Amino acid sequence: MNEAHDDNAQLVNQNYQDNYARLLDIKRRYDPSNMFRLNANIKPQG
Repeated sequence: MNEAHDDNAQLVNQNYQDNYARLLDIKRRYDPSNMFRLNANIKPQG
């Protein structure tokens, strides 16, 4: 996933499979301002 970028959110989401919903909740809770956005990223808005 290091080569995936935010412009391909569907590919990023597919990579996380069944964990995506849990990771989204964690992202919203601990990084709502999206400070950690320079890697393959889950956007806090979903």
